[in-house]
Amino acid sequence: MLTFINKEASDIILEAYYWDYKLVDNVATKDKKVVLACITLFRDYSYQDDQIADTLTLRANLIEAYANHPDGEVMVQLTINDEHVNI
Repeated sequence: MLTFINKEASDIILEAYYWDYKLVDNVATKDKKVVLACITLFRDYSYQDDQIADTLTLRANLIEAYANHPDGEVMVQLTINDEHVNI
């Protein structure tokens, strides 16, 4: 089963990825982004501090897991969207 993730609707996005490169006029340029892992969460305001702490732990685990990935440099990106309505 293939599931597509709507990152725009998520509050927390944790993603591990690398870029494929191709040669254009003997210059390496980025071709496409290859996502190895993507975790998206909705913010739980009741347990927000615990949720952020757990996400940071998971980020550290992904960095460790992909430290020696054979496809080269893997980036681990954590995005926390913080939007307030009617403040």
